[in-house]
Amino acid sequence: MQELLLGPIVGGLTSHSAYLWGRADGPGTLHAWLGNKPDLSDAHLAARSLPLAVENGYAGVAPLSELTPNTHYRYALTLSDQPPTPDHAPFPRFTTFPSDLKRESFVFAFGSCFRPENENGGQIFRALDRLHQSENLRFILLIGDQIYADAYQNNGIGKIACDLEEYRQVYAYTWSRPALRHMLANLPAFMTLDDHEVDDDWRWLDSERRWAHIPWWNQIQRWLNGHPPQERQLPLKRVQDALQAYWEHQGMHAPHFALTPAVNIAGQYELSRSDPGSLAYTFTFGCAAFFVLDTRTMRVRSMRQRSMLGEGQWKALEAWLLQVKDVYPVKFLVTSCSLLYNMWLDIPRDRWSGFPGERDRLLNFLAANRIEGVYLLSGDLHFAHAVRAELYSPRGENLPLWEFCSSPFEQVPTNLSRRTYIAPRISVVKKQELIFTFAANNFGLVRVNFAEGDKPKVRFEIYGQEGELIEETGD
Repeated sequence: MQELLLGPIVGGLTSHSAYLWGRADGPGTLHAWLGNKPDLSDAHLAARSLPLAVENGYAGVAPLSELTPNTHYRYALTLSDQPPTPDHAPFPRFTTFPSDLKRESFVFAFGSCFRPENENGGQIFRALDRLHQSENLRFILLIGDQIYADAYQNNGIGKIACDLEEYRQVYAYTWSRPALRHMLANLPAFMTLDDHEVDDDWRWLDSERRWAHIPWWNQIQRWLNGHPPQERQLPLKRVQDALQAYWEHQGMHAPHFALTPAVNIAGQYELSRSDPGSLAYTFTFGCAAFFVLDTRTMRVRSMRQRSMLGEGQWKALEAWLLQVKDVYPVKFLVTSCSLLYNMWLDIPRDRWSGFPGERDRLLNFLAANRIEGVYLLSGDLHFAHAVRAELYSPRGENLPLWEFCSSPFEQVPTNLSRRTYIAPRISVVKKQELIFTFAANNFGLVRVNFAEGDKPKVRFEIYGQEGELIEETGD
């Protein structure tokens, strides 16, 4: 009898719908059961997945629809067409989002960079889960490095992942840490990738996405450590396999894509050379709008070309910013790497500072169009920070812009990077202030408060691995 290998995960949540994701250890069909009682004695079959197939690693989603806004649901995800038995109670639950444009205060969590040290890794998620219960967290954003495919000492397979099956094995090991799995079953999640879902600091060498590359220092280090040739290079097939594994575990339960990615008849992610938008997507929560950027799969850096988002994603992002400008008072841009945190010692040039033309394009667009209420959420740096900037507008107003960073969930924190901060010199930025940094395992909370007057307040809090409050700042 088949069993769930990973999951369940509540993804793509809206006021009326959701995806229940799971990965089985063989072929089957996912059955989604909904009810209101903790023991699901009132459960009804709400959705089924398409047949789980080997082409997608036996991963799939059961799409829920016709849900009621702001409603608690208990659920179960099974491979059987028989209702769940009460002896597994209490079952996990989720709460649908409020109706669109409803002014409702809420709290959500975010963070990045999970590389469990051992079989007991992920203890920080126990602290996050406790806070979820007391704070009524509505969802979590996991904004990069949900696995470390290249961390051979910690990825569960003892080598650098080089093919599809090995990438799947890394997900199976990392995501089966009990604390993480329990949290993801009970807290709806939105995800995007950074570099380690493929390889460290990887990028394309051409805009047609035919040739990929990892930094020369990684290649030399792996050669000195005796790694075989396939672990020192990044051929197209390995990138395709890594992104297919990403699609199976993270992409297929994402909400509305800004530009629909190419998926073949078998439901597999196709690394199309003509794909203009890749894996960026949007969602809303009441009066708050989110654009989750894809800063990796379109990234090109070579002697002749340097770009991060790709022109298709740029057009989608700019159109979205104009669309939400006067409709949603709070806008979150979710970026796996930092935009405002600039370092004078940044050898990889792997963040937005390594792509100054695109960084300036975004900041100038915000200023020129007088787009207020924008907050950047980032990760990657292995320390948390908060930065506040003000942009010049054409009419002379000062437009506040915040960047909140939470990293890592579990990784080696860095002190060097946090000591090399320097404010970027950008003509449209009037002033910029580093509010705080914190170099230890952490997760972030964002509080959006509509209760005080017409203008919402947004606060950022950083919590340590025991769940203790470390720093807070915001409007």
